Amino acid sequence: MAQYSEKVMQHFMNPKNVGEIPDADGIGTVGNPVCGDIMTFYIKVENDRIKDIKFKTFGCLPPTEKVTTNSGEVKEISNIHKGDKVLNSLGESTFVVETYKRNFSGELLKFIPFVSSYNTISLTENHPVLCIKRKLVENSRPYGGKCNWLRLNEDNLLSTKPDFIWAKEIEVGDYLIFVSNKNIVDNKIFTKPLMRLLGYYLSEGYISANGNVVCFAFNKKEKKLIEEVNDLIFSITGKKAKQRIRDNVFEIYVCSKKLADFVTLHCGKYAKFKKLSEDIILLPFEKQWQLLETYHLGDGDKFKRRNNESETYRIITTSEILAVQIQQILARGSFFASIKERLQKNCFINGRKLKESKQFLLSFKLSRKHKFVHFSSDGYFLIPLRKIEKVSYSGEVLNFQVAFEPNTYLVKGFAVHNCGAAIAVSSMTTELAIGKTLDEAMKITRDTVAKELGGLPSNKMHCSNLGADALHAAIEDYRKKQKQKCICPFCENELRASELPFCKKCNKKFISCPKCKKLIPENSENCPSCGEKI
Repeated sequence: MAQYSEKVMQHFMNPKNVGEIPDADGIGTVGNPVCGDIMTFYIKVENDRIKDIKFKTFGCLPPTEKVTTNSGEVKEISNIHKGDKVLNSLGESTFVVETYKRNFSGELLKFIPFVSSYNTISLTENHPVLCIKRKLVENSRPYGGKCNWLRLNEDNLLSTKPDFIWAKEIEVGDYLIFVSNKNIVDNKIFTKPLMRLLGYYLSEGYISANGNVVCFAFNKKEKKLIEEVNDLIFSITGKKAKQRIRDNVFEIYVCSKKLADFVTLHCGKYAKFKKLSEDIILLPFEKQWQLLETYHLGDGDKFKRRNNESETYRIITTSEILAVQIQQILARGSFFASIKERLQKNCFINGRKLKESKQFLLSFKLSRKHKFVHFSSDGYFLIPLRKIEKVSYSGEVLNFQVAFEPNTYLVKGFAVHNCGAAIAVSSMTTELAIGKTLDEAMKITRDTVAKELGGLPSNKMHCSNLGADALHAAIEDYRKKQKQKCICPFCENELRASELPFCKKCNKKFISCPKCKKLIPENSENCPSCGEKI
């Protein structure tokens, strides 16, 4: 967004007067099909002057797109509500103060990263995304295939500052910014033995006997793992675990309601629904690694594509939430894990065919000879874009406002700003209008707004129309309501049509005479004006 003036960036990054006035005197909603933006202005009027004014802009993600929360989970934006905690582009916790939605018909952009197809995101073309344009990297070559990723100088790339770019201006070969949770809260309860046992529970554990017994199931050949779990259970609970063998399955179990409640609280239960508590998500990475290590021993493997390459670690799970949380934890340790979603078919146990199940495969390396993904010393990853698709869409799109600067949030880990084609314009328009008389506010035009913002590019001037048009629509709505005012038959208080059939001043109800249409007391037998029987 370097094409915009400093004033535009100030109002874009830190908009003024965002929100809604519940009892607004006038409301104006306008839209522009050129950019897909819609905004609503709310005004309060006193003595013919605008006493207060707020605005909302609408956008920019389809309902099923997923936002990264403070707990490391991803939630569909349609399930994000006021007060929910989310992560911003700094990896810090913030919370939602407003949510918006509208109907949209047009094209969505689908960003498919070079690695981790799970992290594909969809959004409207005017949504600002934190990005490094490949062509702005010193001595970079145009993107032309897989090998070109290796020809980009990493030092030059990492010295290039990311910027918020409209989604429609992003190209294949550009780098999106992936951010992890930077919040760290240690907790002495989570010792090394406990973290290692929790890792084994995630991979091989389950709860039985109505929540009183913690069990672990291994192949009977996994003697080292069995021995470690036995030792961990004894060191944590002071109890010796019991054992039993069924065919090739070696089961370890301990009767401990306290331990069962603890692992359920912090790791969940049932393979598909296991997830980590926020307490674990915020622990220092050194402690989290103990859990990851034993989780990988139980549900993972290692392999090399070629002899001269470093090992690739793989973990598989049926829990989408857990997969995303593991990706976030590894990112805290400067390791980027790719997630691939796949459908598992034709599985049999003891001759019994199992239902098809969705699985999530995580893969990562502790060191790399060739780098497609780059890690910045500022604590974020640069993920190259492999493909951009345009998808026709008709339905609701949603967005929300967060509480603090820099007014950003994460979509599957990628940093985005609020839907911003009209944010700066709306913010400036409200600042210009507040305190003015209605006639003075009606004289605010797109040129007025653009001038105060230090100018707008010609292809963005239509956005300045939105601010002025929404303001004028709110004033016209107010004036229309003024013409519809009525008089309370009890106290002669002036009423708006929207307040009927109740007077706030005298706290009484009334009705309209079916013949003369004048307001009369609710329990009247006859109209005092025309005599009509009620």
